[in-house]
Amino acid sequence: MSVIRPLRLLAVTAAVLAAPSVFAADAANGKAVFDRLCVICHSATGEPGGPVTGPSLAGVVGRKAASVTGFPMYTQALKNHKVTWNAKTLDEFLANPMTKVPGTMMVMPVPDPKDRADVIAYLESLKAKK
Repeated sequence: MSVIRPLRLLAVTAAVLAAPSVFAADAANGKAVFDRLCVICHSATGEPGGPVTGPSLAGVVGRKAASVTGFPMYTQALKNHKVTWNAKTLDEFLANPMTKVPGTMMVMPVPDPKDRADVIAYLESLKAKK
């Protein structure tokens, strides 16, 4: 067997392991990451709390960007983004918000793909308050 075959197998394995879609998302870890990185600006309950400057993220999955009624601080950039939040759009945004939506007020990326997958799993578990 040539040396190239094991190296090719190693490269393919590394690529698969690095892909966010192969992570088993952990909503409990996602809550911990959310509490560490996101809670300073966002609520997860629909109720304001703390020094919240961002909209509630309860029910964010399936919601159009910049669409929380009564939230006055959306930037024009986010209003113009015109996406519906789902795992893919959240992953792209959270990786680098200011690159994905130049002009957004969201400055805190979630750079680690596993942490992003976990935060998204946590956000998927949140329901909007009626």
